[in-house]
Amino acid sequence: MTVRIGITGFGGRMGQAVARAVRARPEEAALVGGTDIDIIPALREQYGKLVLTANAAELFPQCDAMIDFSSPSATPEIARLAAKHGKALVCGTTGLNDAAHAALKEAAQKVPLLYATNTSLSLVVMKQLTQFAARLLADQDYDVAILDRHHRWKKDAPSGTAKTLGEFVLKGNGGKKEPVYSAIRAGAIVGEHEVIFGGLGETITLHHSVTDRDVFARGAVQAALWLHGNKPGLYTMDDVLGV
Repeated sequence: MTVRIGITGFGGRMGQAVARAVRARPEEAALVGGTDIDIIPALREQYGKLVLTANAAELFPQCDAMIDFSSPSATPEIARLAAKHGKALVCGTTGLNDAAHAALKEAAQKVPLLYATNTSLSLVVMKQLTQFAARLLADQDYDVAILDRHHRWKKDAPSGTAKTLGEFVLKGNGGKKEPVYSAIRAGAIVGEHEVIFGGLGETITLHHSVTDRDVFARGAVQAALWLHGNKPGLYTMDDVLGV
């Protein structure tokens, strides 16, 4: 069965990467269209008969699943529309406030919804390694630091991924030691994260690096294909890999 996919934030870097990723899987997914505040003429020429609109309500009825890489301010309305139209939603937008998180949780009562601050499949492994190391060192004299490096245009710092890794540190050590965060914004760095366990005279570093944002796009499409047909609930990338 082909899953019809729409993209919010279609004109952005991630939106375009997701569009490429959907089109790379024609036997499983079909790109229906996208939404953005400003759908420029060049995109209309490139994508022909796709539904390109500034109004997300026009796109939702024509999709089976929506992938959202838009903006934090748009997330509550996107979640509401997903619930209203009964569509699966993958949200990869970071920098969400409490109201946006609440909107996602509310929508997840009616539709399958996956929220991830990072849709890289290998980050699932990174989180598990982080939790495991934190658990083994919970009662030892180790400090924990999390460093994230991103491009100069990324607005939130620390990144959503860094905060997620911090949550897995706390899961591992039972909340005994909070990690400290440091963020670098420079150039065109796609995304790098390090979890550092620093002892007296020794250091353990777990490092996850992404050199191409298409990694996130492929993970988001994989998530949308997995999510479609599942029962309502709030899911993560861990669920996609069966963790």
